[in-house]
Formats: sequence, structure tokens, C-alpha cells
Amino acid sequence: MNAFRNLAAAAVISWLAAVPAQAVDLNSITFAQFTQQGTDKIAQYANTGTGNTISIAESPAFFTVNTYGPPGSYPSVMEMQAASSALITSVGPQFEQGGWAGFIKFGDGSNFLTANFSNATFSFDGSGGSASMISTDPVHMISYTSNFLNLPVFDFRNLALAFTGLTPPFTVAANGFGSDFNANVAGSFAGSAVPEPSGWLMMLAGFGCIGLATRRRTMVSAIAA
Repeated sequence: MNAFRNLAAAAVISWLAAVPAQAVDLNSITFAQFTQQGTDKIAQYANTGTGNTISIAESPAFFTVNTYGPPGSYPSVMEMQAASSALITSVGPQFEQGGWAGFIKFGDGSNFLTANFSNATFSFDGSGGSASMISTDPVHMISYTSNFLNLPVFDFRNLALAFTGLTPPFTVAANGFGSDFNANVAGSFAGSAVPEPSGWLMMLAGFGCIGLATRRRTMVSAIAA
């Protein structure tokens, strides 16, 4: 009976080790990164009067593949469109603006990667000289598509975009939204994969062993009584 319990425990522990903890995302892999080509401030952040938008219009970039595809840095065309109608909030010395939804994509006649996101957060440093946009599953949903990378089925995704050299520096406008600026941009994309079918089978086997061990223990107790 101890052998059954040990086998069941080992199976369940092995399965849990194969499943990333979503709250911590310990198994997240950064599979791609990008940097813009040149020094022009290609990201345009604008105040529309009812919110803010950020756009990048077909700008040259280097798309770097770390895994799930042929490693290397590839010349690419980058586009981005996103918007938020949330007011700017103060968080200590920084400012934040949530509710960002949109897409960013890379290609060169092929879809290297398209990332669609919702409810991302824009954070601005206290000096107004730099900012970041962060989106992380499962609260802020992201989807990845590519016909260049062999992406697995992710159960946890995150993207991080860094904006530097904000010109003019970021300020909060009178209407409570952000003031206009242009910036340089770079970023990365990550995810952790769903367990392989063997992982699920190991889990089921573990539960089965637990059930069998419990049943045998019950039978032994009944006979002893």
C-alpha cells in the first residue's frame, strides 16, 4: 500500500511541476524581442479629448527570435495601434493609465508575430522621460498569431514594451488624460506552454493510484474490523 501511495504522490508532484503557476509564471519563456531601426521616435502617443491613442506606422524594426523558430535577428516592419479611455492616475511618483487594448505586429511579407491585447497598463516614470506598457495573462488577455514561428498553445502570456526618450516629457493634460509625446520603443514577448498530453496522463494516473490506494486501505480496515 505504501508503494501505491508513493507512486501516486510522485505522479501528482511530477504533473504539478509541469504546470506553470499562473500567479507567478515561473516557467515563462521570452521567445521574441524587438528593437526599432534608427533613432527616429516612431511611437506617437496622442490625446484625443476622450482618451489616448498610441500608434506606430509601418516602421522598420529588428525582430529577434529566441525560440520556437529559427534563432536570429530579422529585418521587419512594425505596426501598432492601441487606445484607452481611462484617466491618468497617480501611483506614488509615477503615473498609470489602464484599459489599453490594441495590437502590435511584425512582418516582412510574412506574419512574424501579431500580438492582440486588452486591458494593458501604461506606466510613466515621475520625470516623464520614459514609460512602459505591460500586459499579462490571465487578467489582461493576450493572443499571439504567427506563420513564421511554431508557437505552442500558451496558457500564460505576457508582453512588455519600453518607451524611451519621450518628447516632450509626459505630463497629465487638463482633461485628465496624457499629453502628446513621441518616443523610441523596444519590447519582448513571452509565454508558458500548456502541459503535454503525457503530463495530463501522469496526473490522471496519479489520481487513479490515489483512489486505488484509498480503496485498498478501506478494504484492509474492514477486514481487520
